[in-house]
Amino acid sequence: MGPVRPGRRPGAGTRAAGLGGDLRGGGAVELALFPLNAVLFPGGVLPIHVFEERYKLLVGRCLEEKVPFGVVLIRSGREVGGPADPFPVGTTARIGQVQRLEGGRLNLLALGESRFRIRDVLQTSPYLVAEVDLLQDEDLEGTEGLAAQVGELFAEFVRLTLAITGQWARSLALPAAPSALADAVAQRLPLDLRHKQALLEMLSVRQRLEHERQFLERALPELERRMARYRAQRWGAFWALN
Repeated sequence: MGPVRPGRRPGAGTRAAGLGGDLRGGGAVELALFPLNAVLFPGGVLPIHVFEERYKLLVGRCLEEKVPFGVVLIRSGREVGGPADPFPVGTTARIGQVQRLEGGRLNLLALGESRFRIRDVLQTSPYLVAEVDLLQDEDLEGTEGLAAQVGELFAEFVRLTLAITGQWARSLALPAAPSALADAVAQRLPLDLRHKQALLEMLSVRQRLEHERQFLERALPELERRMARYRAQRWGAFWALN
């Protein structure tokens, strides 16, 4: 993360586009940052409970000025009550829904839009504001086949995960575009936060898809074994009752 530059007034740079605007065209923008113990991907949805005064101010500004904010994973520090040092890559988010609660608290849905990298920190109080570079996907050409394979593996992963707990899904909707599919799968996979952050920082669509394919191919055999044990237990219980 770049150095704090107290001589630069927040707002002097290019302001982020409005909530309905398109931030995916690249370039540098000024962005308020919300450090969290969570990773948000473009196209993902993240529920956030806002109760600290500094983040009430942040959300209030975003709603009033119709600007997005940036979701960044905390690298060190605390999510609540203290300073937090974020990872340098995060995701711009627009506010999709807001529920106002007692005491000024808020529940909101953050809708992920674009990757960014922090260039300079412009403000640290009451909340972080940074100049960020919007990032573009790379290595996209010819990834349709790999994306289709990852989509099929992930659909089977979801089916088995639900079936082991006696649940089922009628269908699984995934984006068709390889980049969007890679991000949708990354958002939903049960990975630790550092692994998710690594996927977020991969600009190569092919690399993201390949990592996901490898994870799913390792995970599916164990899920199949668990499913076989689950079925055996169910049939054993059935015959015991008859």
